[in-house]
Amino acid sequence: MVEVNKVLQQVVQIQERGGFSDQYMADKLGCSRPLYQRTRTGKIPVGGRFLKGALRLLEAEYPKGRAATVKRNTQETSVELHLDVDGSGTWDVETGIFILDHLLSQFAKHGVMNLTVKASGDDTHHIVEDVAICLGKAFADAMAERRGIPRMASMTVPMDEALVTVAVDVGGRGYPVVDLALTSQDISGMGGDLVRHFLESFAIEARIALHVITLRGQNDHHKAEAAFKALGRVIDIATRIDDRISSEVSSTKGIPEK
Repeated sequence: MVEVNKVLQQVVQIQERGGFSDQYMADKLGCSRPLYQRTRTGKIPVGGRFLKGALRLLEAEYPKGRAATVKRNTQETSVELHLDVDGSGTWDVETGIFILDHLLSQFAKHGVMNLTVKASGDDTHHIVEDVAICLGKAFADAMAERRGIPRMASMTVPMDEALVTVAVDVGGRGYPVVDLALTSQDISGMGGDLVRHFLESFAIEARIALHVITLRGQNDHHKAEAAFKALGRVIDIATRIDDRISSEVSSTKGIPEK
């Protein structure tokens, strides 16, 4: 069954992310501008003509829906994770590690992605590592051939006295460089070095080049939170569909790296 409200939400997200006019969107959907405007603003319910055009548009833009589910069960951990790159910034995260739940919620919220994580295990290190692996694999699967995206983005985010820069290239080559300058052995129940390990494991599995650098700051919680907020934001920017290259891979090679 088609979730009509979700279809409408995704169409509006395409318009907002691309900065497209109502007339442009109406033409894409094959309906009149007044019909599109009234449907978009909720003045009338989604009708058959709007829905047919919307589903055609979503299939062209996101043939796989840019979402993926990954399950990982080992003798050390059990992880089930679902990621929707084209979400609305919602999360349902339960790892048993408060600070990890908090950081992942920031990643989803500021990346405007939907994220569900259920994880348990015999050791904090193992849980952190395997959640990072699953998140990276889900991202790589959801992005498929990575067509129509700008690939690269960077952002500097403050969190009180902390200032952290994150830059990514989601073109398909995994390479992490993480210099968060964390000094604490414990950040609300999670070792500071595990933040670095999470980011590196995620980058490798997601097949993205990831640079994370602390420019200044004293509080390690603030540094880590700024990093995950920035990571969400740059992932969002780097994966937005650019209508000018919607069917192309953003590379002179013509193929995504493997």
